[in-house]
Parts: sequence; C-alpha cells; structure tokens
Amino acid sequence: MDAIRTPDLTRRGPLDFFRGFALPLRALGLVFSTRPLALLTFGVAFITGLTLAGLGFGLWHGVPALVDWAWTPPATWWAKAGHRALEVLVFLLAFVAGANTLPLMLAAPLMDPISVATEGLLGFPPTEGGLRRIVREVLRAWANAIVRLLILACGQLLLLVLLLIPGVGGPIWTVLSWTWTSIWVCAAYLDVPMARHLYGFGDELAALKKRPAVCLGFGLAVALMLWVPLLNFFFVPVAIVAGTLLFRALLAAGTIAPKAQRQS
Repeated sequence: MDAIRTPDLTRRGPLDFFRGFALPLRALGLVFSTRPLALLTFGVAFITGLTLAGLGFGLWHGVPALVDWAWTPPATWWAKAGHRALEVLVFLLAFVAGANTLPLMLAAPLMDPISVATEGLLGFPPTEGGLRRIVREVLRAWANAIVRLLILACGQLLLLVLLLIPGVGGPIWTVLSWTWTSIWVCAAYLDVPMARHLYGFGDELAALKKRPAVCLGFGLAVALMLWVPLLNFFFVPVAIVAGTLLFRALLAAGTIAPKAQRQS
C-alpha cells in the first residue's frame, strides 16, 4: 500500500478546532487499511468492549451512592432535579475518564504496535522493538495513566468551585469541565507516539499550549465516539491512530521540535 499523506497543520486560524476534530474521523478510515493494523484494532476493540461494559455497570450502581454520600437526597422537587443532574454529569465525566484510562492500561502492549503501523502507513520506518522495550512501555503506560487521572481529577475538583456561583455556575462548570476533559483526552493519546520517540511530558504540554484549538477538537471528537454504539468499541485504536497522525502533523508543522533540535 502506498504511503498516505501526513495531515497538514501548518496553517493556523479559526478552523484549527475543526482540523483537530477531523483527525479521529480520518483515523477511523485507516484502522482497517492494512491487515496487521486491522488485527491489532480488533484485539484492542475486544479489550475495550469488555472494559466499557464493566465500567458502565460499576458506575451505574456506584455513582448514585457516591452522590448520595456527598449530598443527602433532598425533599423538594427542584433540589431533586439538581441532584439527578449531578448524578448524570458525574457518571458522564467518570465514564469518559475511565474509558480513556483503563483500556489503555489493559491494552498497553498493543498501543505502540498500532502507532508504529500508523507511522508505516505515513512512510516512516519502524522503531526498534524487543521484549525489554515492550515491558518498559507497559510500565510507562500504567504510570502515565495514573498520573493523567490524578491531573484530570485535580482539575475537575478545582472547577467544582464554579457550582457555588448562583444561576450561571452550573452551565459554566459544564462547559469548562468538558473542555478540560477534552484537552486531557488529547494528551492521553498524543502521549503514545511522543513517549515512544522519547519526548517528555514537558514537550507534550508545550504542544498543547501552542495548538489548543486543534487539541480541543481532537479530544472532543474522541470523547464523542464513546457514545456511538459499536463505534465506541473501536475508539481506543482509532484514537491511537489519530494521536499518531496528530504527532506527525505537529512535527511537520514545527509545533513539536525534532529530537536532534531539542538536544542541540
């Protein structure tokens, strides 16, 4: 198969959000483009499906108990409505966080091969492998997933203060919490190819700061895939492919410096 073109992110402007949003959609068409990539995709999709089912079941029973513990079920109808709305929002945010953490931890040995296969479609040579590297990448994936989850939780806890603002606090909190979650989702999947190429957390943070609209659109598109039946089983491999496309596009655009330049 001929190499596909690296997405063009050299231009900056008001369309950045939509350019980022389009990357997971483009990745969806690539996950079945070659047999090795398709096999890896189905392997991760199987793990993702089991994880989402277990996560949804656990949150369905656990979130109401958690909200009841934090806020005693009220008696008035308007307070009950707010109580139920909080349950729904906590469920949605917890589901997005768990869905973008647990499958990555469980399918860690398959993440890098998917990213390598994607770079192969772009015409880049594969990186070195080996059992030692696989073990190191699995441990790194687990550690990074835990750190990212803590970062997400800290940000969401800080945003809870907005709920104290009468009237407008709830809508503002909803918008900002989903914005924070979308950026976090982008970081989770951009980490896969960047860590494999020996970029650190600071490099990832710099990329997010330089192209926030692209990263926001990317993260929102991945988050929305979670709510599409059947497609949500494939969202992790699609997001890894999309994260690799984003990494190569940012590298080509100069947003991420080549390793040689970073070391000079």
